[in-house]
Amino acid sequence: MKHYLKTFALLIVISSLPIIFSNIFNFPSFKAQSDGLKGKEGSHFISSIEKKQLSPSFPVDEQINKVIYLTFDDGPNGYTQDILNILQSKNAHATFFLIKGNIDKHPTLLKEIIKKGNAVGCHSVSHRVDVFYSSPKVAINEMKVCQRAIYDQTRFHTPLIRVPFGSFPHLTNDIKNGLENENFIYWDWNIDSEDWTNNNPGQVYTNIVKQLNLTEKKGYIPTVLLHDKQVTVEMLPKLLDYLNEKGYKIKSITNANKPVQFNLHTSEPAS
Repeated sequence: MKHYLKTFALLIVISSLPIIFSNIFNFPSFKAQSDGLKGKEGSHFISSIEKKQLSPSFPVDEQINKVIYLTFDDGPNGYTQDILNILQSKNAHATFFLIKGNIDKHPTLLKEIIKKGNAVGCHSVSHRVDVFYSSPKVAINEMKVCQRAIYDQTRFHTPLIRVPFGSFPHLTNDIKNGLENENFIYWDWNIDSEDWTNNNPGQVYTNIVKQLNLTEKKGYIPTVLLHDKQVTVEMLPKLLDYLNEKGYKIKSITNANKPVQFNLHTSEPAS
């Protein structure tokens, strides 16, 4: 009986040696190493997901990655500098669709728009429905003349355009195809601020916010129609504060962006 007890005790001691040596020399067993690696990989993966989804300190724009494009028509003019200053103060950028005659009057403002990191595009020469849309040749020529005026002042070539008063209902297939064949990229909008017809800053702000909620539900990237006007200058700081609070990146349009365009038979965006 004593012999069996000694043998059993010896077996216990032998089986315990790996644990004893592991504790003394900090050499984990192969299984422990394997489990440890799995644990590290798993915890790292989970924590990164949790950080993006749950951590309040994670940047808002990386959580929701929302983008909005503010576009200003009809400049540059006496209100453009105020708009640029407000955008810069709120760390925002925009896109300015410019009229050729105003470029000639305010070349310094044109350069300031680009210098501050904003985008520019052409908004025609005549800005008249009866002239611009009279034929593909006239429409193309107006955009080329405007494009050249920007280039002459800045050495910056832009293919971005906005046709006068938007593409609906005046843009024909022939004019559309002609502009696109000349590599112009035309932009409409999916939010109309109505600053062109309303001089109440509070109402213009409300117009944008209401439409913004609808645009989000439809899955569109919000593209807002604005103008270089006094009412827009007065409303803009409040709008930018709201957009920043909601986590929007207020960016300028690039040549690579897919343009927001109306269907030719309706003012609903085609994209």
